Amino acid sequence: MANEVYTRTNQALSFARLALASWEAAAGASGVGSVTQERYHREHVIFHAYRAVLALIHEVAEGYRWPLLDARSVEQVLGSDVVERFPGPELGELVQLAADEASWLAGLLRAWQHLLSPAEGVVQTAGAELIASTAAAAGHWDIDEAQAALDALAAQIERYRQAMQEW
Repeated sequence: MANEVYTRTNQALSFARLALASWEAAAGASGVGSVTQERYHREHVIFHAYRAVLALIHEVAEGYRWPLLDARSVEQVLGSDVVERFPGPELGELVQLAADEASWLAGLLRAWQHLLSPAEGVVQTAGAELIASTAAAAGHWDIDEAQAALDALAAQIERYRQAMQEW
C-alpha cells in the first residue's frame, strides 16, 4: 500500500467491516467455542473501528498541516485543549460526537474503554484464569450498533474527503 494517511483509514475501515462479517457469522453459530469466537470478532471490530477514527483524525490533521500525526489515541486529540489549538470543523464535529452519549462515536469510545479495562469476573481455578465475559462483553456494544457506527464512520470519511481541499 502507498504510504499515505488515507490508506490507513481505508485499511482500518475495511478490516472493521471484515471483522463485523465474521462477528455476525460467529453470532449465528452454536458450536463449543462460539461465544469465544463472537467475543474475538467483536473485539476486532472495536479495534479496527477505533483505528479508523484515529486514522481519520490523522487524515484531517494532514489536510490542515497540523502537527497531530504523532497522536496515538482518539481521546488525546479530542480533548478540548487540542481542539482549541487546532480549530477546524472536522475536529469540532468529532468532539461533539464524542460528547453526545447517544452518538456512534461515544458508543465506540465506551466499547474501546471497556475493551481496555481489566477483565470482570476473573476466577482462579487450579492456577488457570477463566474469564466470565459473555454478559459483560455483550451488553456494551452489539452487532447493530457496530454496523451503524461503521456506516456513520464511512459516511463521515467520505464527507470529510469531499470537503477537504488539496494543497
